[in-house]
Amino acid sequence: MRWRPAVVSALAYSFCEEAAAGHRDMGAPYNDVARFVAREEAAMPDHLRLGVRRATLAFDLASIPREGRRFHRLPQDRRIARLNRWRRSCFSACRDFIRFYQALSIYALYSRLDPVLSRETAP
Repeated sequence: MRWRPAVVSALAYSFCEEAAAGHRDMGAPYNDVARFVAREEAAMPDHLRLGVRRATLAFDLASIPREGRRFHRLPQDRRIARLNRWRRSCFSACRDFIRFYQALSIYALYSRLDPVLSRETAP
């Protein structure tokens, strides 16, 4: 698997696992959510998409010094810890990066509950 789809999938799964805790109808797998997030990113204008992809690569690599491996290769509990560190970062770009992927992931996840929205997020 190429790095970007792996990171997008890891982010989507991490956000969905958090949001779906205790909700049987929103359980895994979250492949549909990951595909939706990837499609939305791909639909961005070039000048924005390039920045988001660079930030995604930086995020994936940023876990190496502390964790010894890239974000998408971490177990779920370590992923959540990394996400929480970025959520609390003093750098607004880090917090915005997390909010971007979290918002897309949660939108796609909750759209499963609405038949009209689920058609919009379908592959």
